[in-house]
Amino acid sequence: MNKIEHKTYWERFKGVVTALFSNDLASGIMMVSAVVVALVLANSPLATEFHEFWEYRLNLSLNDSELSLTIHQLVNDGLMAIFFFAIGLEIKREVIAGELSSIRTAMMPILCALGGLVFPVLIFITINNDLETISGWGIPMATDIVFALILLTLVGSKKVPISLKIFVTALAVVDDICAVLVIAFFYTDHIVYESLLWAFSSFFILLVANGLGVKNPLFYGAVGLLGIWTGFFLSGVHATIAGVITAIAIPARVDFKEQEFVQNIKNLVNTFDNIRTTETVFMKQDKLDLVHHIRKAIRKTVPPLQTIERVLQPFVNFIVLPLFALANTGLTIETENIGKLWHPLSMGIILGLVLGKFLGISIVAHLAKALKIAKLPENVNWPQFYGAAAFAGIGFTMSIFIAELAFNNEALIHQAKLAILLAFVLAALLGVFLFRFFVKAEQS
Repeated sequence: MNKIEHKTYWERFKGVVTALFSNDLASGIMMVSAVVVALVLANSPLATEFHEFWEYRLNLSLNDSELSLTIHQLVNDGLMAIFFFAIGLEIKREVIAGELSSIRTAMMPILCALGGLVFPVLIFITINNDLETISGWGIPMATDIVFALILLTLVGSKKVPISLKIFVTALAVVDDICAVLVIAFFYTDHIVYESLLWAFSSFFILLVANGLGVKNPLFYGAVGLLGIWTGFFLSGVHATIAGVITAIAIPARVDFKEQEFVQNIKNLVNTFDNIRTTETVFMKQDKLDLVHHIRKAIRKTVPPLQTIERVLQPFVNFIVLPLFALANTGLTIETENIGKLWHPLSMGIILGLVLGKFLGISIVAHLAKALKIAKLPENVNWPQFYGAAAFAGIGFTMSIFIAELAFNNEALIHQAKLAILLAFVLAALLGVFLFRFFVKAEQS
């Protein structure tokens, strides 16, 4: 009896942990906590030690080659490649069977995403006609899907239909595609073509393996790391692009369709049930064989893409992104820095994210609807749409990432990050304000 109770408590504990690690709200709390910790440490007596920790250099030697990275680079170039890999998996899933799988459903999020890219960039370029800061034009392009969905969830299901969340997810996926292309083509200083050839040769190997039916995640991980990531890192193209490239090659096909799976499992379970049970704790060999076949059937029914995505999600949300926030938001808050929020760089980022995103998405949506090119998501009204458009102005992760690539000047990077944090707060407040007052008024 005690053993059964112990097992039950353990299963309950595992259930709570699993639910927590698959919860977007918990992920958001972790991210915000990491930002707060970084800000506190950067403005405390431990500030010097905190910054020195991220600049500590790690050296890896292999024969005559040596790979040298600071901990900060390890996070931004290494761990963030896993984040981009997860983005790549999501993009592939949406294109194959999601909101981007047909022109009809994809048109509105694609057009709105493009509007939400063009308007912020135009605002930034208009304000920053100085050559020193113009390279930051890509910063206000991005939407942080994690925080956008968290805020939509907090607003409540009565005001936010599920179709609106799906729309925002699809919009963010298009945003991510554009951000990846911008990083690859506009934030690359020099290219070593031999290393790039090595990366794409490895990618070709993965495509061939996919075509031949290879589905072992370890194989794809090994070739992705040793071939594609290393090749991109040494080529001069930002190594995180390797994550997206690798994701494209991950198999999305299954051996069993759902009905075949159901019938197969029924037959295996019936056979299992008909075999006489032993009196010991150990199974008979024929029952063990059946359990093995059941596991095999399950593996053949779930696409490797979904399996990997499910395994990666908690690691990315609770390890990679909080570490990225810790490594990149340790900003020193001084009177001088606050005053720089009126600088063209800061104003370009803040107005680009908060105003540009909102106007770009909203205006393009109205035009698309008026011209009958696309329509609003099902059961979504304009006030709800405006609230979601405001939340799309939260750039955070990708904006900070691009800021690191855009400038070599630490002061400009610091200033850009401070502006991104302020834009985060303003975009969140604007969205909450719109949902709080305008959505309620229309529903009543």
